[in-house]
Amino acid sequence: MRSRLFYHSLFLHISLVPIILLFLATAVAGDDDDDEGGSGTKITAAFTEPATGIPMQRFFGAKSGFGFAMALPDTAAAGNASSSFIGQLTFPLVNGAGWGGWSLTGDMEGPLLMAAWANAAGTGVVSSFRQARNEDDNPPEVTGTFVARPIADGTAVNASFLTYTFLCEGCLGAGLGLDAAAATATVEMGWALGSKAVGNPGSPAAVLNFHDVGFGGFQAQLGLAKVPQADFDRVAALAGAPVQPAAGAVPFNSAAGGDGGGDDSDDEEEDDDDD
Repeated sequence: MRSRLFYHSLFLHISLVPIILLFLATAVAGDDDDDEGGSGTKITAAFTEPATGIPMQRFFGAKSGFGFAMALPDTAAAGNASSSFIGQLTFPLVNGAGWGGWSLTGDMEGPLLMAAWANAAGTGVVSSFRQARNEDDNPPEVTGTFVARPIADGTAVNASFLTYTFLCEGCLGAGLGLDAAAATATVEMGWALGSKAVGNPGSPAAVLNFHDVGFGGFQAQLGLAKVPQADFDRVAALAGAPVQPAAGAVPFNSAAGGDGGGDDSDDEEEDDDDD
């Protein structure tokens, strides 16, 4: 009797081994699967913006909840590259606090950046262009030939989440970090997300706290982000007036902007969205 019980117990333990191994393998795979495409590589994937219906390429971090999507006009027939794109930032807030941003290269120092956050009342979105000199200090607001025009149909904010859709005019060019002519292939771009409240949130020059949630680079498949000119124009027509910079904004330094494709190993080490 005791032998039968021993062998029965041994059989149960052995039969559970494949199930336990399968569970562990699934858990590990799910832990590594932090990108939109599910391949373990930080790369954009096809995404349709629900409010406007425009197809985009989007990077999404499953751990951080940060997303950035782009659509560019297909100007191949016209023989020239457009310097504008339609973008969308999405990210979680902590009781209305926090900010998110993107960079035209994988290096956050030098190229054109954009940051967005909720206003003081939590009823609207404030955004501005920035140029970072280092990874620690608040990047100053900058001005140039580029402007952002919010698209109200794809913009919303509450205490826990922010969505900001915008037309970025003149945002691609030599010296900004990503030239319009290069926006036909896969290029490295950057992202950042902070959970702390910004200082003076009603101003485009708000003080941004350190991106404590995460930051790093991702591969943007801009060649696949092209949409027919008519579709681009339809959504671009929904854009409102340009966001006005604060009085203290400084001119963008194109000499420090680079020409795109930069890689910052420090960002990769601090990219909490891949751990």
